[in-house]
Amino acid sequence: MRLVPQLIVRLGGDIRLAMILLFGALTVVSVIPFAIFRALQGDWVAAAVDTLMVLTMVGNASFAWMTGRTVLAGSINAVVVSATCAVLPGVLGMAGLFWIYTVLLANFMLAPRWLAVSCGLLILVGALMTAPFPNAMAATAFVVSTALVMLYAFIFASLTEYQRQRLVGLATRDPLTGVANRRSMEVELADVLRSHQEQAQPAALAVVDLDHFKRINDLHGHDAGDRVLQAFAQLVEHCIRKRDRLFRFGGEEFVLLFPATDREGARAALEKVQRELRENLMGPDGPVTVSIGAALLAPGDDWPAWLARADQALYLAKRSGRDQVRFDDPRPSPGERRLHLVMPGSG
Repeated sequence: MRLVPQLIVRLGGDIRLAMILLFGALTVVSVIPFAIFRALQGDWVAAAVDTLMVLTMVGNASFAWMTGRTVLAGSINAVVVSATCAVLPGVLGMAGLFWIYTVLLANFMLAPRWLAVSCGLLILVGALMTAPFPNAMAATAFVVSTALVMLYAFIFASLTEYQRQRLVGLATRDPLTGVANRRSMEVELADVLRSHQEQAQPAALAVVDLDHFKRINDLHGHDAGDRVLQAFAQLVEHCIRKRDRLFRFGGEEFVLLFPATDREGARAALEKVQRELRENLMGPDGPVTVSIGAALLAPGDDWPAWLARADQALYLAKRSGRDQVRFDDPRPSPGERRLHLVMPGSG
């Protein structure tokens, strides 16, 4: 009974997979009767073409479901079915043209736009070479109508992709600072944990908190505080590596993720970040400092435990005078976990 809700959740989260499965099911239902009829009539070539289309759609639907590689599966569908449609008029005569418009539309829903356009041109050229058009006017009408269908489908697919990208941005980016939000953080931390389990890659995590930020909001208003947060995000993103990630965790707290990074690499990166912020992060009353708590990924950690250790280190950095970086040591030691002061601040 739990299978149906799980199926709905997965398809709802992956529209391309849903389309591949839908078109696969529709192809099976609509084309198999033609394949059976043509086989009974002795038209083995046409029956083989129909069977090829069905097997392609079913095989790619299974591949997409098992691997999640929906772009590749959709692209294979588009290429194979388009190549079939290109020769279909030569096999079925003028009746083969009726399938082309459906395939043109489906390609833009299943494959990248550039590939859908390429497949459309393949179909157009193939049909012109194989279809028994009665005269030049019929061929011209076919070319114009096909081109218009491709144009409309391209415009619709482009608008849909633009809107999808905007929705992804709204769901995964913090609207104030433009950096990734907590939802993105949870996904990427899970990916790093997977890499650590499969390849034993090290990783480091740091929680960054702006010192005395509440004072800025209380004395100068939230607009001033927002400007400080925006400046903070720009400065940090400017000085970290491309593979490193900055997330807004909430309020004035941010999280820095350093994939494939050991203790020394994380220490160097955090020293660079704090140096950049000390020199350039300014509020209405002057420089704004940050406190940072960091933790290396330890065997057996899940991401909440990993984050909690970094948060523990941040708490100690705050209690020790702020404007400093503290590392949590995941190695067991007598008593409570050791916390190493990496770089003392100015106070």
